[in-house]
Amino acid sequence: MKNKTALCIALFLIFANVSSLAFAEEADDLEILGFEVEKLLNLGSGFLAAGLFTATSLAYKRTGNKRLIYVSAAFFLFAVKGFLTSHELFFEEWHWVDPTASFLNFAILLSFFFGVMKK
Repeated sequence: MKNKTALCIALFLIFANVSSLAFAEEADDLEILGFEVEKLLNLGSGFLAAGLFTATSLAYKRTGNKRLIYVSAAFFLFAVKGFLTSHELFFEEWHWVDPTASFLNFAILLSFFFGVMKK
């Protein structure tokens, strides 16, 4: 009986600690020079995608490969998404950005899919 009581107490204490961690408030975001690292990485991803968009657009003009249109569109959409998700570095929060970014994820995947499947 003592073992069951000790086991119940141990399980209760474990559950109490785990649940308190689950409901704890989110800690402050990691910052560099007063800017959130997540937003800076999103901005960097946007610039990288813009550069890749430019490269694939030039490659399409040079080769005429129709697949590159879809790949270029995907990089363009990814650049837009990167800039939108990093907007809080420069502006106040816009509530429509998260649903738009989710839609852009869908469009990016479709564009890459069509780029791969196009003959």
